[in-house]
Amino acid sequence: MKQINKLTLFPVLFMLLLTLWGFSSCSSEGSGEKKLNTGTQPDAAAGADPSVSAQQGGKGFDEIADSLGFKTNTAYKSPGSPNAKKGGSFSMAIDEYPATFCDVGENANIQTVSLINAMIFEPLLGFDAETLDYYPNLATHWKISDDKKTYWFRIDPNAKWSDGTPVTSADVIATYKLLIDEGLKDPFTNSLYTETYEEPKAESKYIVSVTCKKENWRSFLYFGVSTKIYPASYLSKTNGAGYITKYQYDFMPGSGPYELDKEKTKQGERLTLKRRNNYWAADYTRNVGQFNFDNITFEVARTDELRRDKLLAGEVDWYIVPRAQWWAEELTPEKQTSIANGAVARQKIYNHNPKGTSGFALNTNRAPFDDINVREAMSLLFNFDELNSKLFFNEYVRINSYYYGTPYAAPNNPKPEYNPTKALELLKKAGYVKKPGDKWLTKNGKPFTLELMSDKSIERIFVPYQQSLANAGIDLKFNNVDPNERFKKVQGKDFSIAYQSYTGLFFPNPESSMSSKFAKVPNNTNITGLADKRIDELCDLYDKSYDTKERIKFVQEIDAIACEKKHWVWGWVAPSTLRLLYWNKFGMPESGLTYAGDFGDVFALWWEEPEKAKQAEKAKKDKNVKMDKAPSEVDFWKVKGK
Repeated sequence: MKQINKLTLFPVLFMLLLTLWGFSSCSSEGSGEKKLNTGTQPDAAAGADPSVSAQQGGKGFDEIADSLGFKTNTAYKSPGSPNAKKGGSFSMAIDEYPATFCDVGENANIQTVSLINAMIFEPLLGFDAETLDYYPNLATHWKISDDKKTYWFRIDPNAKWSDGTPVTSADVIATYKLLIDEGLKDPFTNSLYTETYEEPKAESKYIVSVTCKKENWRSFLYFGVSTKIYPASYLSKTNGAGYITKYQYDFMPGSGPYELDKEKTKQGERLTLKRRNNYWAADYTRNVGQFNFDNITFEVARTDELRRDKLLAGEVDWYIVPRAQWWAEELTPEKQTSIANGAVARQKIYNHNPKGTSGFALNTNRAPFDDINVREAMSLLFNFDELNSKLFFNEYVRINSYYYGTPYAAPNNPKPEYNPTKALELLKKAGYVKKPGDKWLTKNGKPFTLELMSDKSIERIFVPYQQSLANAGIDLKFNNVDPNERFKKVQGKDFSIAYQSYTGLFFPNPESSMSSKFAKVPNNTNITGLADKRIDELCDLYDKSYDTKERIKFVQEIDAIACEKKHWVWGWVAPSTLRLLYWNKFGMPESGLTYAGDFGDVFALWWEEPEKAKQAEKAKKDKNVKMDKAPSEVDFWKVKGK
């Protein structure tokens, strides 16, 4: 899971979910084209080295691939619209400039970094979340051994880095060596690749193989789909420690459709990507209607108010509305002329995106949360129904699972309740007492005091909980910490209580957030210190099972055990995937988003309509300009109310 802050509602996408977009790009037609974009399918052998035989992946491989046991997928259809137009721009505001551009390594586990890297670098394969099928990306074909432990990939001979050099097996090997380098200071990534795979082998210039050290049904998915490939010619000049230093604010050449626009990027203020005019797969059919914007810009605005005001002023194009109160009372047609006239779209989009985990994480590696009685009491003192009614306008639902809204959630998990009386009984059981005349509970003469890392823009959400805790005798103090510092402290397990949100995974990975081997070490998503022998056993069974129904049962049991340990005061999620305001200049596919995608799909699938963009620009200057309104809801996948 990748860490996010849903309170600012700028979700982070885990690398697997990112690749579910397809990460294939646009045609190379000019800006504002009106011709229906149907794409072509270039000959994958056109760029093949003539010295490489067909058996080794060169020219003629397509004709013999099946006899060699390789598979491909020619039936995959792009989620993009053939009506999409190339050109134009997209901009949005973010709360913090990235601490690093590195997608792996120390401080890399954040949203903007994942989004940017996914548009610059590509994996070997793509994965369709709706059909559960793999499809070509950097690799045209793939093969899995009978024992499911060795994989082969045939790299597309046309694939090239942005500097014009070909993508080869050497790049896959160099990427693996980077990912296992402890100098990255990324123990989860190190352990994932070190413990799962042997070093890949170059069978030829275009065919690379990798053997797993242990059987795990997800290993093919992780190596083929989740692993973005980097150029060996650059990695050979550095190591893990050097990588996170040299590329903190720079990129190696990528194979994807975008690159950093250094002239328009200003560290600390603005980050801009530009669409490449020499993307190797621009004309591939699988990329029809995708990655249409010439420029994608992220402007830094550190508060919700500033990000909202930038949208309303027309300084940015697109905005996820973080506050239910704003949505219900302020950002309405009655209050905003631009919305009433259709110049600004007000829209909710629904799909099957996993909702993820949110709430107050309790660090069980230190007191007082090493006591389950205290942890349960903290949950019983959180009055979500009152918060939802008074502050959230009933826009949210409370979760009760690590896998809420998915088949993996334990069906018998109890719903969280608000019960101060029971909470006080549990606190007394844990040794906390309130002496006559005292305001706070004490234990061994020390008052029950907690510190919650926060910032001014979100404290209003926590004040009711602070008051509820105070009524019970617990002193919750707010400590304003900038997002990057807060992230470091949580990753380092240097906290007692922290409000956290994580994106959901289409395929859960309970090991990463629940394995006991991560309970004490920093820089992973097991931030609460969860450790349980049965969970470890179930994680192992889950990894080895190729039966979907069986895997669901394993994760449901994991979820039930983990929930019983009360490591979280459960938070809330919105039924919709996106709640948006945007200047009404965009076109989008009928679905709005892919089957399980999140807001990153917008970069891949939406486009700028030239005439609408002109009207929107006029509307920014003249509030009397009216435009045809965009739909208030997009529910292509028919998930609302389920």
